Amino acid sequence: MEEQKELETTFEEEYMGALEQLEKERYKNATILFSKALFALCDVIILVRLGKLPKNHGERFRLLQEYFPDAYLLVDRIFADYTDAYARPILKETSENIKHGIEQIIKTHDVSEKIKKIVG
Repeated sequence: MEEQKELETTFEEEYMGALEQLEKERYKNATILFSKALFALCDVIILVRLGKLPKNHGERFRLLQEYFPDAYLLVDRIFADYTDAYARPILKETSENIKHGIEQIIKTHDVSEKIKKIVG
C-alpha cells in the first residue's frame, strides 16, 4: 500500500508539473513529465492488479503487453515521443497526445479516486 501511495504522489507531481510546462509552452519538458507520469500510472495499475512493480521499462512493457494490451498499445506509441524529446524539438501536439493517453488509460482501468481527481 505504501508503494502505491508513493507512485500516486509521483504521478501527481509529474502530471501537475507537465501541465505547468504545457501552459508555459515548454513542450519538451511537458512531454518528458507527461511520459514519466504515464509510466508511474502504469506502475500503479500493474502493482494493484499483479502485486509487483516492474524493474525497468522493458519489464513494464512486457507486463503491459501481457496483462493490459490496450494500455500497452498507447504506451508503446508514446515511448518513442518520450525518447525523442531528449534529442529533438517537440510540438505542442506531442505533449497533448501523451496527456490524452493518460486520460484514456484512466477511463479504461481501475485507478484510485486520487488519480481521477488529479486528472479531472
